[in-house]
Parts: sequence; C-alpha cells; structure tokens
Amino acid sequence: MAFTSIHGVKIRAIAAAVPATIRTNDDIGGDVERDYVEKLSGQVGVRERRVVVPGQQGSDLAVAAVQSVLACLDWDPSSIDLLIVATQTPDRLFPGIAFTLHRHFSLPQTTPVFDINLGCSAYTHGLWTASTLLPGVGKRALLVNVDTMSRTLGATDWGSQVLFGDAGTATALEIDESASPINVVLMSDGRGTESVCFTDSAMSASIDREPQFLLNGPAVLGLALRSVPRLIAEVLDHTSMALDQFGLFVPHQANVFILDKLSERLRLQPSRVVVSMDLYGNTSSASIPLALCAKREQVATANRTHTMMVGFGTGFSLSVVHADLSETKFFDLVDVE
Repeated sequence: MAFTSIHGVKIRAIAAAVPATIRTNDDIGGDVERDYVEKLSGQVGVRERRVVVPGQQGSDLAVAAVQSVLACLDWDPSSIDLLIVATQTPDRLFPGIAFTLHRHFSLPQTTPVFDINLGCSAYTHGLWTASTLLPGVGKRALLVNVDTMSRTLGATDWGSQVLFGDAGTATALEIDESASPINVVLMSDGRGTESVCFTDSAMSASIDREPQFLLNGPAVLGLALRSVPRLIAEVLDHTSMALDQFGLFVPHQANVFILDKLSERLRLQPSRVVVSMDLYGNTSSASIPLALCAKREQVATANRTHTMMVGFGTGFSLSVVHADLSETKFFDLVDVE
C-alpha cells in the first residue's frame, strides 16, 4: 500500500448536482417483481434514486456542479489552473468530459484537463491526483466526479436498478500553505477486474452481444471487510492517531448492508458515519462528495477536523483519505432538468 502526505493544499468547497427525475421502487419492474424489488430495497437501503433521461448527459450534471461551486466561491473560470474529471461512464469514449467542461467554461488554454477512468474509488483517488499535481501547475483546481450508471443497467437487472443512481459533483482545491496535510493510502488488486465490470463495451463491443453490467456483491463485501480496515490501519499508523479521534467517516455508498458490516467491523458509532443512499442510491464516483452535500446538517454539526473518506470497488481499487474539512463549504444540491 502506498502512503502519501500532501502539504499546502486545502479542500475549499464541494457542490453536487443530480437529475431532477426521481425513480422510486414502484417504477422498477412490474407486479410480478414487486416483492423481490422491495426485498432488495430493504437489503441495499435505497428507496429512490435520481436518473438521467434521454438527451441528458453526465456532462450536464458536471456543468451544473461546476457552476455551483464557482458561483458560491466567487471564483472566475479563468483562475482554474487544473481540471480533472473522474468517471467510468463518459458521454463518449473520446474526447473526455474534461474537454467539454474546458470549452463550456472557456478555461485558459494553459489549464491542463483530462479524464481518469475510475468508479467507486474515484473521489479519494481523485483528491490524491489533484492535490499532488496542483502545486506544479498553479493555485486552483477542480475535481469533477460524475457517473450515469443507470445507462449501463439491463432492462431486467432489478438488483442493479434498485441500487444505482446518477450524480455529478465538483470539488474546489486551492494552494494554502497553512492547510493541514491531506494523507492518502492507495491500493490496487487486479484480481477484482471481473467483479465489477461492463462487458462487451468500448473497443471490445460486439454486434453479437449486448454490453452487460456485472456486479459480484459478495466479492465487493469481502473486499470492504478484508482490505478497508488494513488501509485505515495504515493511515492511523502513519498519523499516530486512533480511529475514535476521527469525527466523520464518509465511505463510498456501496450499499447499506456493506456499510453496516464495515461500521460493525470498525466499531464506528452511526452518528459519525455519513450515509445518503436512501434517496440517491450508489452513484459510483460521485457517492462520497454527494453524501457530504446531501447530509449537510449532519456534517455541519460534526467535528470535521479529522475526516476519513474511503473509496473501494471497481478494479479492484481502494483508497483512504484523511483530510481537514473543518473550513470546507458544502452547498445545496442542484436539480438538473
């Protein structure tokens, strides 16, 4: 596992945008599937989720989130020195969403922009990437996380339809020499390549087979319970801290069953764990920052000086970020028509 301590970068603000269209459990399946859908809903902890409609793209959610964070911070787009988009459901294979945002906001030609292909760990990996690169290119950066997982789901894949929703978020980072360190531990395990995947897609697409989203729930549960505590222990070891010193624990919103088991394993009080899945589902790369914005009241009353954010899933890819969010601003969710 790789540990990095990044100095002089502050997480200024986080904004989130979701499609205005709400999909409830009653909209999934038919009368025959009703009992099955409700049982699944109880297991994963999702009552409703937001989904894009035909003609609506992930970049629309990204634009709304970026507009929100720039307006609320009163940042001019010309002041952005770095833009990174983390997504596993881009509008198209190329060019990336980052270039759509570059054009939309007329960012400077000197601003490097690019996409990274990551899902469940994309926020924590993305914070590491952006905060590591920012000191070398300028003063301000935007990390955008967006996924439209509803577009990947099969028409009769009730389990995934119950679980997944769509969202986009934007996180503003800025050089600040007084900022507390951002501590990160990262881990990869390619043995999980087939456990969360979108088969027969992109360059491997075939006219004989439809792309199919595959999710091995037990494998993801095993990953969370086996590897996440090890990464957290690594952070605690490097920072000489105890877990009960962390006022806020924000995990990837995989499903409530996994989060409950992980909280039990780590002996975390529920009041310290941020969970927003009931109304938004698992939003992949956007799940952690979306949860922080969706649960603003809980977050506002918590001690955020030591906040732990945990990403795990696709790849398998895992990362834990320890950051000071005590001065970070969290804005109201934007509904995108």
